[in-house]
Amino acid sequence: MSFTFEARTLLELGKELISSDEVALYELIKNSIDANSPTVEILVNLQLTHSSYEEALAQLREEKKSVSSVFEFIEKSLIDGSNEDAEWMLEELEGATDRNEFEQKLIEVYNEINTIEVRDAGSGMSMHDLSNVFLRIGTKSRHRENLEGAKNLGDKGIGRLSTMRLGNQLQVKTSEAGEAQWNMLDIDWTRFADEEVTSIDEIVIEPYLGEEKHNEEESGTSILISALNSDWDLVRFTDVLQGRIARMIDPFARGRANKLIVPRHNGSRVSIPSIPRKLLDAAHAVCHVDFAFEGDEPVLSGFVDYRYRHRRTEINQRGAEVLSLGQETVKRRAKRGHAAFKLLKLRLSTLQKLGPFSCEIYWFNRRVVEAVDGLSAKPAETRREISHWSGGPMLYRYGYRILPYGDPGDDWLNLDEAAFGASGFKLNRQQVIGRVLLETPHSTLGEQTNREGFVQSDVSDALRKIMMWIVHVEMRGLINEADKIEKIERRAAEHDTKNIQLTRERVELALSKLEKFLDGDTPDSFEDLRKGVIDLSTQSSDLVDRIEKVIEEADAEREKFVYLAGIGLMTEFIFHELERAVQHTMDLLSGGALRKATTDSLREQLKTLHKRIAAFDELTGEKRQSKSKFDLSDLVDEVLSNHSKEFERHGIEVRFDLPTKTYEVRAVRGMVIQILENLIVNSAYWLKQQKGYQTKLKPQLEVVLDSDTDTITIEDNGPGVPKDRSERIFQPFITSKPTGQGRGLGLYIARDLAEYHGWTLKMDDEVGRIRKGRINMFVLDMGDA
Repeated sequence: MSFTFEARTLLELGKELISSDEVALYELIKNSIDANSPTVEILVNLQLTHSSYEEALAQLREEKKSVSSVFEFIEKSLIDGSNEDAEWMLEELEGATDRNEFEQKLIEVYNEINTIEVRDAGSGMSMHDLSNVFLRIGTKSRHRENLEGAKNLGDKGIGRLSTMRLGNQLQVKTSEAGEAQWNMLDIDWTRFADEEVTSIDEIVIEPYLGEEKHNEEESGTSILISALNSDWDLVRFTDVLQGRIARMIDPFARGRANKLIVPRHNGSRVSIPSIPRKLLDAAHAVCHVDFAFEGDEPVLSGFVDYRYRHRRTEINQRGAEVLSLGQETVKRRAKRGHAAFKLLKLRLSTLQKLGPFSCEIYWFNRRVVEAVDGLSAKPAETRREISHWSGGPMLYRYGYRILPYGDPGDDWLNLDEAAFGASGFKLNRQQVIGRVLLETPHSTLGEQTNREGFVQSDVSDALRKIMMWIVHVEMRGLINEADKIEKIERRAAEHDTKNIQLTRERVELALSKLEKFLDGDTPDSFEDLRKGVIDLSTQSSDLVDRIEKVIEEADAEREKFVYLAGIGLMTEFIFHELERAVQHTMDLLSGGALRKATTDSLREQLKTLHKRIAAFDELTGEKRQSKSKFDLSDLVDEVLSNHSKEFERHGIEVRFDLPTKTYEVRAVRGMVIQILENLIVNSAYWLKQQKGYQTKLKPQLEVVLDSDTDTITIEDNGPGVPKDRSERIFQPFITSKPTGQGRGLGLYIARDLAEYHGWTLKMDDEVGRIRKGRINMFVLDMGDA
């Protein structure tokens, strides 16, 4: 005995597994591309829509209308009554002698003249292929070719079943070069739904030889689908081609779809649009990133250009940083005293399997969209064009779409979740047009049978995590950062506006005095002067009005968002620090390393957090916090001691020599602990990442307290930071850590707390201690502390 299955199971693999008519049509297009056809013709011949056909049958069967009445309905419903097929259809129906014959004739002629044909000039199939490949579901022929380096778009052997989604009747006409005749195959899919048929073996389908070929070297395949299951009038056909099908053949490559696909409806050509270059050029922000290997080192490089605000940042992540981006944190149900999150590490071999890819993303601020010269006459037309192509970054392998990434119902990068969870709704899918170009083979990134994305794997997870970092940290971060600066500049504009207002008043006063002086008797020279003054006054008034309008529109938004941002940032700070401090104490408890110094350290930090909470009602500044005198060298030693077990576990060598004399400072002790903790935790994290990437590395952390220069230097031999990011890493929410591991607040908070004391925290880019152009050293300059 062996497995067998009922005939109706085949219908579930085709009609019910393929999610839409567009996807079914795309599967047939992909089959033609895999057959190396230079073009694919899609020919729709239609005289009676499926809905009109169904209505005619309902009138006959349910409403019991007369044959003449139904005939009149059909005649009026024809798309083109003068067409030869339409005339033949009416002649056949007129020849019916009774209701039963009329109904039977209607079914036959509907199936005969209303068809979809997908025709290609590819390699074609032999009689053997029809029997042993086409009729063998799940054949591995394409899969084997892909394993040998081919770039077939399909490899599961079920794409041919998509035809049953489009219609109940199928005729295949195919031949290889060198054959004398066409090889034919007819399938009636309704036979598989017959209740009396129990097993697939009971349905026999035999290929047969067709007509002779005019040219034996001709090859290709024609898939003729009839007994259509849905409407395919010109409007629907155009919508399908200019909608989802237009997105399936890389629409960023201008004209590519029209070169490959030749669609015709009743003989008339239908065009497939590409994304207009002028639209992309009008985007307010653009991001372009490439992932590749330089030798054995993974490199993520590119830029984010916020054109609207004239801000730009470079992306240059390497080695351990890239591995960090692709990691994932998952929640777990843990025992008391154990971490609530588990870090799923990314291996270098996973990135090697993923291979090179690139992405380009275009963002539009719909509030300030304008007409685009040569594309749209009004902002509303531009918005419609954006809506047509937006939906988030689409995914392409070998230049062809992988579904459903970027579809209306698919938010694979959590763009909407992040946008709608924050003020301003920035960077949601309705504002984003983008693509990701992959060359990763099916054997590494396999697609689900239902065409609903990749089969989950380490490789697919890594791709998603890296893309989320690009979008949420780099692109969203730059937009938010630039808009924050813009708000500051707007406040300066208010000051300028007041000055302009005073200037206008002075001009108007001078004009009034001039008019009284001239008293109607105006020499030509004075008349010119008078006109010039009036013109200056008018220009000044217009300028003031424009600026005042901008400020008036911004006032409510600025006041609201500044308040919310203050609350949100303070709340984020408290929970970030509270989670870090308490979790660290719990880790020490579970490791049996709890000391009195540890609890004292936690207590000091909690005091500061309580004071921070008390400052909620004073967002313009914190309440005065108690400063005290203490030995900074002892505090540094204490903080390092609290991490001793962690350093030991990960083989991190720590160097800190206690000064021979005390180094006393007057500061908020809890804040200084937070500064040191955030810097040390940051170094420890990246040392662990670098060791995972560079296995022979001996991780080192050195802390130097220099009383002569009043500085604390924290240096490590981790991956470092690119020079051009040495300031940006202090911005809030800028991080290279995976989601759930870092919020991009640690260094921002450390600098904020340092500035509270009048100290300076920076990356040391002056002393020249740079590895491969990347900075490894933090310096806390305490001035005359």
